Order: sequence, then C-alpha cells, then structure tokens
Amino acid sequence: MDFTEPAIILKVGAFREIDLWVRLATPGHGVLTAFAFGGSKSRRRFMGCLDPLNLVDFQFHRSGRGEYLYLMEGRLVRGCPGLRADAARLGPAVNCVKFYEAVFEGPDGGEESFALLAEALEIMEDRADLSPLLPLLFRAKVVFLQGYGPGFGACPRCGKDLRTAVAPTLLVEQGVVACAEHAHGSGRRVTLDAWTVDLLETVRMRSVRRWADAVPPDASRRRVFDAVDALVRYHLGLAWEDGRFRRV
Repeated sequence: MDFTEPAIILKVGAFREIDLWVRLATPGHGVLTAFAFGGSKSRRRFMGCLDPLNLVDFQFHRSGRGEYLYLMEGRLVRGCPGLRADAARLGPAVNCVKFYEAVFEGPDGGEESFALLAEALEIMEDRADLSPLLPLLFRAKVVFLQGYGPGFGACPRCGKDLRTAVAPTLLVEQGVVACAEHAHGSGRRVTLDAWTVDLLETVRMRSVRRWADAVPPDASRRRVFDAVDALVRYHLGLAWEDGRFRRV
C-alpha cells in the first residue's frame, strides 16, 4: 500500500552501489527504515532531500510481500544546512534525535511528538542563542506528551503554590510534586527550587519556543537534571549511558 507522509530524516547509509537506506521519524508510523533505490544518484525523485535532519514529504511504497518499505519520491519541506555545519548546535540536535528514536521505535510515534521534534530542529536551525538545557528539556516534554509526570503549579495535598513553597519535592513513583510539609511516602525523591518548578511547568504546558532559551542559575542546573533524569528513567525506562540511550 502506498502512502504519503512527512518525515524527518534521522540517519542515511549506503546500501549497494547507488542505493541508500534511510532511518525516518514519521507522525503516523513512528520510527522506521525505508530504502531509497538509486538515492545516491537521483536528481529528480530526491532533489536536495536525503540529508539528515531534513523535513521531507515522502511517498512510501510497501514491497509486494510487505517485507520492506521504499521511497518513491520526496519533496523537501525544510532543510537544516546551518545546523549540520555548526557543531555547537548539531550536538544538542543529535541528542534530541537519539532520544526520540529510542522512545518511538516502531509504529507508535504520535503527531504531537513528531511536531515537537520538528519544532525543536527548526528552532535549532534558526537560532544560536539556545539554552544549554534544551536536550534535557526536550526529554521532559516527551515524557509529558506521553501522559506521564506531575503538575508543578500547586501542592496536590494542600494547594500551596510550589513556586513559593520551601523545598518542593518531586515524588517520582507517586507522580506528584508536593511541598516539604506534605512530601510523604517512599520511593525516589528529588528536591526542587522555585526556578526549576516554574521552568518544568512551562515545559509541560508550553511549546518549545517558550523555553528554548532558558538559562539556569547555577544552583538550579543540577536540580533540573535530577528531576528530568528521574522522570525519564521511571516512566520511559531510559538512561543516557556511553553516548546512547539504553533501557534500564
């Protein structure tokens, strides 16, 4: 069955003399691999398309026995030449891509998560003044889009504003953030501060453009890392180890 769908190119590799395999993120079919027969030579079917991080409208075709997909043709929607040429921006972009690939391998991608990746790459292409926390906050946003994670506005047990509470605490297994007075129960605990609480609530509720340039105070940087790492480990079963995301 043929279908047409936008896709973000994650990886490209050689397959035989002039053919390529292409690893793709799609909104409707998750992360998948397709073959571009003649892709390294074709100037008509894939003109300017087959570079990593490009957003492309592809026409897909499934082989007769359904064993594999191949790309009939592509139309470039948006490229990322500046991003690929700037190591300072490319590193964070690749980190986001690797995380997306680890979470969404298979058919369960989702339109919201695909739109998140597309928006993040577009912002990284257009701007150099981005937050050093962007890849970390991207992970948090994916967790929130999956339906996991607490609200960071008020203590669910007393209603106190967590931005003014003393030592608000993320209770990971319980899925709540409570003020210190009501942070009861066992399991992993991460102590936050007002800046971290406000930032994570912004990430949860807003688009990338609202938090892409967030610059953390030194005292908050570790708290953000610990909170996001705990959410990703517990809810998605992933951790960053040795340059890749691994199941834990």
